[in-house]
Amino acid sequence: MVTYRYTAKNAEGRTVRGTAAAADAQALYARLRGEGLYLTGQRALRPARRRALRPAQLAEFCRGLGMLLEAGVPLLRALGILANEDGLAPALRALYEALRADLRQGVPLSAAMENQAPAFPPLLVAMVRSAEGTGSIDRVCRRMALYYEKEYRISQQVVSSLLYPAILAVMVVVVCGVLVGFVLPQFEELFAQMDELPWPTVLLFAVCNAVAAGWYWLVLAAVLLAIGVRAALRAPDVRRAWDRFRLHMPVTGRLYRKICTARFARTLASLYACGVPILNSLQASQDTVHNAWIESQFPQALAAVRSGSALSAALMQVDGFENKLAASLQVGEETGRLDDMMSAASDTMDYEAEQATKRLLGLLEPLMIVVMGVIVALVVVAVILPIYGSYSAIAG
Repeated sequence: MVTYRYTAKNAEGRTVRGTAAAADAQALYARLRGEGLYLTGQRALRPARRRALRPAQLAEFCRGLGMLLEAGVPLLRALGILANEDGLAPALRALYEALRADLRQGVPLSAAMENQAPAFPPLLVAMVRSAEGTGSIDRVCRRMALYYEKEYRISQQVVSSLLYPAILAVMVVVVCGVLVGFVLPQFEELFAQMDELPWPTVLLFAVCNAVAAGWYWLVLAAVLLAIGVRAALRAPDVRRAWDRFRLHMPVTGRLYRKICTARFARTLASLYACGVPILNSLQASQDTVHNAWIESQFPQALAAVRSGSALSAALMQVDGFENKLAASLQVGEETGRLDDMMSAASDTMDYEAEQATKRLLGLLEPLMIVVMGVIVALVVVAVILPIYGSYSAIAG
């Protein structure tokens, strides 16, 4: 499919301009003739480079499409209504028009979304594809709107919670820079006249002089270290080892396990509630965990489920998930209400991850204040000690 910008005449002789997708110029001419337009000029446009939609944009797309389809609006017209909304970004409008162009050619919605990769995530494409066979696209879209709204809310909470610690971290750097660059040099000439300085003062001036003389080497070393760490984490074995370590860290490991469990439970519950088979749900859910160590254990879990093991027993063997998830699913299997227990477990894991995130970020604020206070106190002590010593010598 090629996107053309065309100029045409309608039946009244007025000029009409727009864009349309077609296989070639002849197909474009035939399509416009079917709409009562006479093509007078066309120009092929370069394919637009799509960007992955953010959770807020995905939630808005799913919510709007689900509401229109539930109201009985045809799919093609529903996309047209979404594309003509006031204030819509040009990139989103072009994306919706590209979906409409594929639908006019008889392409299913899931395939049209897949053609616009990486705009739509594979999870949403898989959900829409499963709903096309049952005619429940509206229900799936509404459920996925809630899914992405929850994901957006959690990410925004983390960003807003990190704002104050980030400001404190910047203040620590600024305070250190002011002390090293402006305050301490004022005392250096005074201290140079003294016969002997306390070791905190000597150490402080040695560090300050080293930083002032070789700050660019420190910056270069930090950049090279960041590049090296990033390159090392691309190796599968290193990535798995690092993700495993993150899951078992003393303080933040429990929080990270809750977040990974909440991601998995939320996706699994959404897929299973929409009628996706349990094996397909497991395969799609593993990609949303974003932990290489947990993902490496899924082949064994899938093999156990295929061989007839219970889902709860298979997930119990996955190192990195909270045991509460498997326990909740076991109750659902015993009572025959697995879908309800999946939704309940998903909500519980989301709530616990949210609360754990708040507690952890709440600890960062006093920690940053303590760090800044300790740095200032060390500088003050290193400056006051020789002055106090000189006063004592004069008094003696």
